Amino acid sequence: MFGEFTYCNPTRLYFGKEALDGLRKELEKYGPKVLLSYGGGSIKKNGI
Repeated sequence: MFGEFTYCNPTRLYFGKEALDGLRKELEKYGPKVLLSYGGGSIKKNGI
């Protein structure tokens, strides 16, 4: 076992036509280097 620890994984989901604007606002909080995990290539297609 790993012993005692606390894990917190908050999640914020954006839906709708302006959802990408919400993602841009979230990413600004974390600086220039952020790891985004995606599937299907949609993130490349929409320019994020």
